[in-house]
Amino acid sequence: MDMDKFEELLLNVMDSPRPEALTAIKDIIAKGGKSDAEAAGAKLEDLWEDWSARALSLPQAKFALEMASLGLPGKQFFRKILIAAVKVLLPPFLNHAPVIKATGVRDENLSCAEIAERVTRLLALKNGAVLFLEGSRRWGVAGTIDSINASLPMMPFNQVGSNASVPLEIVLKDAVILASGPELAYLVARTSTPVSSTRFRAIVEKRKQVPVSESRMKIMAQCGCASSLDAAAFDKYWNVEAAAPAAAAAAGSTAAAGAAPAEAMPAPVKGTMRRACTGRTLKEVDFLLNAEADASAPGFNSAECAAMKEFFDRLKPDIAKREAKLLASVIALVSDRASGEKLKDILSGLDGKTVFWPAEPAQANYSAFEIWGELSSKLLENLAAVTMQIFGEKYLAVCAIKLPLKALNRVCVHISEPLLVEATSAKRNISADILLWIWKNRKKHKSDALMSVVNLDNVSRLLGGEEPPKAWTAARREMRGMLLDDSAFQGHLIDMLGGDTIMFGSLLQSALFLSSGERQSLMVKLARQSKELQEYLESGAGSRILNAGIGKTETVAEAPTHEPTYTSVKSHKLLMQELDDIINIHVPENREALKTARAHGDFRENSEFDAAKERRNYLSRRRGELERELANIQPVILGQVNVDNIAVIGSEVEISIAGKQEVYFLLGAWDGDPDRKFLSYRTKLGKALMNRKVGEAFTAPDGSEGKVVAVRPLPQEIIAELDV
Repeated sequence: MDMDKFEELLLNVMDSPRPEALTAIKDIIAKGGKSDAEAAGAKLEDLWEDWSARALSLPQAKFALEMASLGLPGKQFFRKILIAAVKVLLPPFLNHAPVIKATGVRDENLSCAEIAERVTRLLALKNGAVLFLEGSRRWGVAGTIDSINASLPMMPFNQVGSNASVPLEIVLKDAVILASGPELAYLVARTSTPVSSTRFRAIVEKRKQVPVSESRMKIMAQCGCASSLDAAAFDKYWNVEAAAPAAAAAAGSTAAAGAAPAEAMPAPVKGTMRRACTGRTLKEVDFLLNAEADASAPGFNSAECAAMKEFFDRLKPDIAKREAKLLASVIALVSDRASGEKLKDILSGLDGKTVFWPAEPAQANYSAFEIWGELSSKLLENLAAVTMQIFGEKYLAVCAIKLPLKALNRVCVHISEPLLVEATSAKRNISADILLWIWKNRKKHKSDALMSVVNLDNVSRLLGGEEPPKAWTAARREMRGMLLDDSAFQGHLIDMLGGDTIMFGSLLQSALFLSSGERQSLMVKLARQSKELQEYLESGAGSRILNAGIGKTETVAEAPTHEPTYTSVKSHKLLMQELDDIINIHVPENREALKTARAHGDFRENSEFDAAKERRNYLSRRRGELERELANIQPVILGQVNVDNIAVIGSEVEISIAGKQEVYFLLGAWDGDPDRKFLSYRTKLGKALMNRKVGEAFTAPDGSEGKVVAVRPLPQEIIAELDV
């Protein structure tokens, strides 16, 4: 392993975990052996320790799982990071304690590699996938995971097996997961002549979602299509690969004589291949269409087109709605067998039956388009072409503004730019996905009209709206991250404002999806890119935004009351400056110090590196403290305070304690200076004096009794000093 390059990359990702740097580290470790993985694991502990202090991003979570797959030892911080990574990688409907427990991520007896295998299986486990469980020798079709009970319903596969509910832990431990497809029927078809072992291996390799060993494939065959063979016959069947060409030739001569081929399709398709137009159910038609595609069958003739049209005419609306994904798949496959006016005629009976082709796409709910995000790329492209052929390009453009991001690359190639601009101009109907697609393809399309749609108004509205269905959450989450961290994206949003700082303040005040700390951090980053915004925020607008109750989702009746922290304008500016210095000066300096110290030796024997790391941790903590504090600060203009015989912030208070007279200047939380008698209202004495009237008694912090003698306005020189 190239240790010098590895350590340099490690320093870089500590400062900025860019995906390309993480990939480079993974590649270096993957090329090494077990000893290299152990050495890398020891050095990566500093990275895990650094990451454990903050929330993981999706690339960081994927990197941690990849490191576990490479066999890194499960040291203290790595175990902690793995738990966090699993929570980031799992979709919301699986992010429950029973499911996380089933992955074994909290089991100290499992290696990190075993945990990675389980998590990989969980992420690959889809509704409708075909499973083989080695432990119970069971085949089945996966249902929807029960995340509360951590179990998986399994249905029979091709009439093999029975209904059962299997503990999720067992599934994640040893399941072979195969993506559904018509050729999988060959794996379990109980025919007199099973599919050849070569074909068996090829099907498993094509459809596998997780790695499958040769020994496991052998067990799958013994429990599937070759289950009727005795031990000797099975060994001959599995191991004699040279017989495959001869067997194929024999099968061809037999077929020429009129007999069924050796690898006849399993029930219900026997003998000569039936055409898809003879299917009686959507599932059967889908199976036959896929079989035709594998066999490169010719297109439908006139009689077959008529039969296919009759099938769609008879299809009941409730079935079309219930099996919408299967129907979309069938339509996409039919387009390979017929085109033009023939295809339009075949599908004419579907008018009003399809969920994914709503009559008014601009007004339809997102759920109507969910199927588009579930199809494979090939089927998706076919469906887009069919949609445009039947309904026209304008209809497809209106659909595009509601489609999941996964579908847009395949769909938008069919749409001209002017129509896409026209569709996206209906701003209240667009999704975060289409905005993200426009942004990611900006260099390719170079359209000012399209880019104008990607503005702070739309971004704020989409991120602050109701939670979309699952297929749209990834794009929304990515856009939120870009708003907070992508300087190019932030710069574009500023450009779209056209210098309208008032509009900026109004839009940011409506950003209910951001916490106070995130708003503060975002304002600092945006202000660095625009002098106009910086001046606008420093004029007091930033404080109003932070203290206007923004970022809370409670209703008025439920919202807790949070009293802001009051301080002078000067102290507030000093805190803002300190935060800015940390971000722009101290953190970059610390990065360089870490790189320099790293060059002097190993992590464990390098005092300079330890000192730089301590400095980094301090800066991280201090930055968090400042962001939290600034999110709750309300600056007070002391010259505008009305003082009327009551001790308030911005007043001079004369008190008497045990016969001794003292004068204090009662000021904000961050204005205290004992040498100058500047008293913070947050101190014990300050709290005792707040809102006391002249002549009113109070109890001093030491327990002695005191009295407010007089309350006066602050001297002008103090006001002038603190109101800047």
